[in-house]
Amino acid sequence: MAHILILGAGYGGLKAAKDLAKTTPADTQIDLVDKNVLHVEKTALHMVAAGTAKPESVSFDVRDVIPSNVNFIQATVSKFDLDNKTVSFSDHDDITYDYVIVALGFRSEDFGLQGADEHALILQDLDTATQIYKTINANVKNYKKSQDPKDLSIAVCGAGFTGIEVLGELIDTVKILKAKYGVPEIKVTCLEMATRILPMFDEELSTYAVSYLEKNGIKLLTGAKISRIEDGAVVYNDSEDNEHKVEASTIVWTVGVSGVDVIKESGMEARRNRVMTTEFLNLEDHPEAYFIGDDSAIIPEGSERPLPTTGQLATAEGAAVAFNIASALSGTQLKPFVYNPAGTVASLGQNHGIAQVGDRKFKGVTASLIKHLAADRSFYTMGGLKTALKKGSL
Repeated sequence: MAHILILGAGYGGLKAAKDLAKTTPADTQIDLVDKNVLHVEKTALHMVAAGTAKPESVSFDVRDVIPSNVNFIQATVSKFDLDNKTVSFSDHDDITYDYVIVALGFRSEDFGLQGADEHALILQDLDTATQIYKTINANVKNYKKSQDPKDLSIAVCGAGFTGIEVLGELIDTVKILKAKYGVPEIKVTCLEMATRILPMFDEELSTYAVSYLEKNGIKLLTGAKISRIEDGAVVYNDSEDNEHKVEASTIVWTVGVSGVDVIKESGMEARRNRVMTTEFLNLEDHPEAYFIGDDSAIIPEGSERPLPTTGQLATAEGAAVAFNIASALSGTQLKPFVYNPAGTVASLGQNHGIAQVGDRKFKGVTASLIKHLAADRSFYTMGGLKTALKKGSL
């Protein structure tokens, strides 16, 4: 009897568990481990952070959707020992395995910037997203009492994919809060070191996104190198190295992510906690160990950079490792992982966005519809039809 241990119930881990339950021999032991019982649609965290979605609408209990032959264990991984095929936990006995899938997700990266951890709200999970909206709401409400302009100022650090989607949601949020509390205009400022926003999109689409945000009151400061975060202010240098300051009671950090620190603490050779894998998504020296999602890095043939980590990629990798482990158990040939993305879409609020599917480009409401359809498909893939219908998808 083979024992397959899956670490993480995010996109990749949950997809692998569901596929393995169908394709492995009946006596296979499949354990799915996560420190939380909830699977969270991480691609929707920006909506929770802006208050346009409730936490319960973007999450569901893993135990309600996994097949009966998958055993769920709630535990926190502390490190793994590949040589001895053992995983250690801070709140559970060690577990040995025959095959392991490491899909523990990401952690936000503050790059050691002074004051970021202390004074900024780092968007990382459901709890931090919820706290961001609570803080925005509380500060705007407090303005009537404080008369402090900083309470009506929101600074978003980073204009990557997540940062841009947060800004899009805030367009509607600040209008609602302004009317709710009868306050003056609420300012939203985004600081980004790069001069080109959303490089994963065609330049026409990225330019359109920037124009749309600016037309709707978002101030974008590109070429802004953040030097430190103070209590109530973001300090940055412009392209000529002049220092400036954006004052805000709410400071949101969306600058970057890396794999989890368990990778480093387990002695793995990795860059930003992302492990380089073979074309089969496993390790050369440990073919029974698979790394996917935010914890892995695979460079496609002909490319110099690893694939960008997305929920879509993690789901595809989950399916691929499930196939390869089932193949290994049956003695058949493994398949190299080939990624065929369905497209890239970014929301700019509830009813606007940009999308690129192959050579086709979409803007506005059409792109927003594509985003919603992608979210519905993800809920269906991860949680099944019943969960998708319950959560209001489909």
